[in-house]
Amino acid sequence: MKTLLSLFCLVSYLTCALSANGWPVSLDMSCNKALSAVACSFEFTNNANQDLYLLKRNTPLEGLRSPFVYVSLDGRPLKYEGMYVRRAPPTKENFVLLKAGESISATIQITNAFSIHTDGLYTVQYSRPLQYLSVNEMSAMSIDQLKESFVHKSVQLYLKDTSVLSKPKRQEVKIDYTVHLQSCSSASFSGGKKQNRATLSAHKKLCSGSDTAKGKVGKGIGISTTWFGKYNAKRTAKAKKVYTDIKSGLTKTAVTYYNNGPDCEDNYYAYVWSNIKDTVYLCNLYYKIQTSCSKTKESKEGTLLHEWSHSFASTNDIEYGRTDCKNLAKNKPSRAVKNADSYAYHYCDAQ
Repeated sequence: MKTLLSLFCLVSYLTCALSANGWPVSLDMSCNKALSAVACSFEFTNNANQDLYLLKRNTPLEGLRSPFVYVSLDGRPLKYEGMYVRRAPPTKENFVLLKAGESISATIQITNAFSIHTDGLYTVQYSRPLQYLSVNEMSAMSIDQLKESFVHKSVQLYLKDTSVLSKPKRQEVKIDYTVHLQSCSSASFSGGKKQNRATLSAHKKLCSGSDTAKGKVGKGIGISTTWFGKYNAKRTAKAKKVYTDIKSGLTKTAVTYYNNGPDCEDNYYAYVWSNIKDTVYLCNLYYKIQTSCSKTKESKEGTLLHEWSHSFASTNDIEYGRTDCKNLAKNKPSRAVKNADSYAYHYCDAQ
């Protein structure tokens, strides 16, 4: 393994001082109970002989805005109750320069995203690869050349008196008005009027559109292969179930669209909270894209489908963007059927 990694680094014009786990970027972590919270600290170290730009998204360096850790009690996983965000491709502002041999650290409170209310032995495991670019790649903004450093770190701690720990919060939503529909139940709006008519237009298409997309998953269907990989009966069933769950959720749930969500950032289209099944928070980028689906451009319709796939079908954010999602389907199809953006693009191509 280390020989292969050395060749990889040489080809990348990067001479690596490999860490104990064999990757240029390594991670150390620790967790402890502090008053009413469980805090975990993470330290990222550049073990290469050259400076690297480490992507902050999907790491503690941006705060707890994605499920980059798994938490379990005596081997039983706890449900993640934090954010799922649909993002634009990263820019330089989404990276941090980590010089050769240097480290950077961050601390987050996992009790903001996991409900811990039972005494026992907990395991906190880091679950996302670290992504980075060399200085030359960053200068050329070669985002498609993002490399990954896989980490396998976990810590265990015994927690008692967990009744005093804080719980994940719910965002208070004040409804401005509600529109009742014949299909897809009803849609309410919060946060004022900002392209609400366009959002409602996109929303109205989701139930029938989910049926259309579901019918275009399976053997011999080109777009199914493009977004979910070569035909496999088990993966096909999973993908069809996602569309079934989306339609069922939209039909049975009075959903809300929250304009200018309070946690929006510049490169967010929209986001949802895992513990709030009925609300999508819309951000500035969302208002800049077209309403209806496109096979080449981002759309409000595709974005809403992406977000509701989280709420009603428990999809994850593994890759973003058409190119990376296509590569995911080709190389890791079992992950593609769990990836929210894969459904956004398959859905739009199916319409």
